[in-house]
Amino acid sequence: MEAHPSLSAQFIEPEPIRPVEAMGPYEPCWCRSGKKYKWCHYRREHAKPINIFEVEAGMLAELRAGYCSHPDPSDDPCSTTITKAHTVQRRGGLAAISEDGHVLTVKPTMKSMIETQGNPAPRKIGVGNASVFPGFCSKHDTTIFKPIEGKTVTINASTAFLFSYRAIAYERFAKEAQLRSVPIQAEMDKGKPFRTQVQIQFYLNSALVGIKIGMDDVNRWKAGYDERLMSGSRDGFRYFAIRFDSVLPVVACCAFHPEIDFHGNQLQRLARRGSEFEHITLTVTAFESETIAVFGWIGPDDGPAALLARSFSGLTADRQADALLKLLFLQSDNIFLRQSWWNGLTDQNQKLLQGLSKSGTAERTRKVSDLADDGTTFTTARAVEVIISEQMDPEAGSPKASA
Repeated sequence: MEAHPSLSAQFIEPEPIRPVEAMGPYEPCWCRSGKKYKWCHYRREHAKPINIFEVEAGMLAELRAGYCSHPDPSDDPCSTTITKAHTVQRRGGLAAISEDGHVLTVKPTMKSMIETQGNPAPRKIGVGNASVFPGFCSKHDTTIFKPIEGKTVTINASTAFLFSYRAIAYERFAKEAQLRSVPIQAEMDKGKPFRTQVQIQFYLNSALVGIKIGMDDVNRWKAGYDERLMSGSRDGFRYFAIRFDSVLPVVACCAFHPEIDFHGNQLQRLARRGSEFEHITLTVTAFESETIAVFGWIGPDDGPAALLARSFSGLTADRQADALLKLLFLQSDNIFLRQSWWNGLTDQNQKLLQGLSKSGTAERTRKVSDLADDGTTFTTARAVEVIISEQMDPEAGSPKASA
């Protein structure tokens, strides 16, 4: 889940930096860390440079620092073990696309980023480590998600809600780990010239604003899901699911802000400060040799999430799988691929998907046309069933392409 790049760019305006020679040792440091200058950036250009792989190790350590996401452990006490919870079930979804016990992840390492100058290819990862996060104790991971962990599943309000709840819990965990890693990244300017220090710190300050805004959003989302988990109510929760005739070469679990639809329409503008942005969750997994994609959200029947789902349903059955793949690369890095499928894509199609994964970053501006159907084919799968929430109006139309 990205850190609101458009919001960050709008809200952070670099302030003039006073000459460090004129800065008193006990003044607040210019980098906005909250520390005194003497204990922060004083003579930092002479400090021992930090190894970038030490930074990566510190960030990974934050990702491994787990807790249980259950909303009320006092009422239902946690077990003592924090488990490596799978966001996509290992024996179903991951097993369906794995080859020799491995899948591909699009999450890069720092080493691969350096070696490829920021253009790494997806890398192999064992299914035991794919899609995991230490976000639940073993007890609650088992009891909460048991209805969607079997060999088959019936999509209804209860099961769709569980897919969405797990996606929200994962996104909150990932966002919190990202927030905790910022002070670690702030050490990367040790031993660098002052100008480079300023560039690094301003970049991190900008990113931090986006992360905090995103954290506020995901906390609000999860509170709504927690309330419904504990009460059993599904009021206000809507879902839209699609079953395909075969196993797609991808599984995923994510939550994001629906910004654009599949017809080239803007759904909500994230650059509006003070707004409450709507979310949507998406889980793509496999049951009984068929892929199921489940969209879920808490919100109105005519909001951005509902409009995104309807624009997807407006695509023809033979184009929905390709549209789904584009959406996943556009919105999440918690996606996993079948290696032989990825290797079999043309260079042009690989570059197209990798370009979408950079959309919304400083490297690539997101376009309203990113999800529009350009005829590109990634898979031959066909949608064979649509399941619509009883809280959605099936007669409501989807928006058409912008003029």
